[in-house]
Amino acid sequence: MDISRHNGTLRVTGLRELHSASAQSFCSALGISLPEGVRTIEIDLSLVRDVDSAGLGALVSLYETANTHGRRQGGIAVRLTNPDPPVLQIIELARLHHLFEIAATGAAPTGGPLATKPE
Repeated sequence: MDISRHNGTLRVTGLRELHSASAQSFCSALGISLPEGVRTIEIDLSLVRDVDSAGLGALVSLYETANTHGRRQGGIAVRLTNPDPPVLQIIELARLHHLFEIAATGAAPTGGPLATKPE
């Protein structure tokens, strides 16, 4: 897993697993302290093939941390990018797609409380 920061966006790439064996390290790497000035957290899920309840819990924990931290900064959006259809289906079945912006490569973000929806 690689974490980079550019222009107010914290990007997570190279994530290969999001399940019970990796959830704790994911939370530790991202949730301990978000740097000041971060407005968006973008998590690339293109390499993730399976997500379990612990992985979903890690995403929710990150969302809650971002919201708590973001209140001081005016809000932090959490965007999940490039999920495979089975991973997206798990996120939707858990009804978590309402919390996150979700975007495929080259697509506009959809869903989530901070996403802009066409009228």
